[in-house]
Amino acid sequence: MRIKEGFSLKNFEGQYTVVSDNGELENTIVLTETALFLWNLLKEKDVTKTEMLNALLDNFDISTVLALGDIDVFLRTMRENGITED
Repeated sequence: MRIKEGFSLKNFEGQYTVVSDNGELENTIVLTETALFLWNLLKEKDVTKTEMLNALLDNFDISTVLALGDIDVFLRTMRENGITED
């Protein structure tokens, strides 16, 4: 899974927001600290859910259950808005 071309991050007053390069994104998506971390993983290369989980656990003081929940919310939001591709 990865972020599709045509989407990027903008920092608006300290909040990282996903924007469409062509202005067609209907929703404003503000990323939490863990969502920003996942975004950066998916921008770099094709990543599996297991790799996302391991990266979160290695870099944050977070439980497996909470990490999986964060991943699920992030992925659902990205899919619903057409931002990721498998």
